[in-house]
Amino acid sequence: MPPENSQTVIGKSVTIKGEITGSEPLIIEGTVEGRVQCDTSIMIRDSGLVKADLDAANLNIAGGVIGNISVKEKVEIVNGGYVVGDIRAPRIVINEGASVKGHIEMEVDPDKAATRRGQNGPAQPLVSAHLSDETKKPGSLSGLLGRK
Repeated sequence: MPPENSQTVIGKSVTIKGEITGSEPLIIEGTVEGRVQCDTSIMIRDSGLVKADLDAANLNIAGGVIGNISVKEKVEIVNGGYVVGDIRAPRIVINEGASVKGHIEMEVDPDKAATRRGQNGPAQPLVSAHLSDETKKPGSLSGLLGRK
């Protein structure tokens, strides 16, 4: 069993073609083509490019992924990171400056969602607007903007 702080780093000048599997955190700074499966976390640094399907517990993307992603816990795509492919995960964070081209599927557990709503209280509208007859006319914004 590897030490708790053990991790594997694929350096910037390294290109791997084939299948990678493992149970310790993986940091990708170079290029990987094929398939990547990790029981823990994968971090793709800004210099990293993965042309493969990814399967992991957690995934952080600062570089690029061209392939489908399946994650058990959370995917985060940071500023400058990109994905071309489908993403499937219960939690997905796409930061400003990141991009995705593909489908996103979040596994939703209705019971958990209801519990979270109950903890935060009922949903409330941010703004309460009263619509006048002027506002109800097609193409009219003056009532909503408070202008007459």
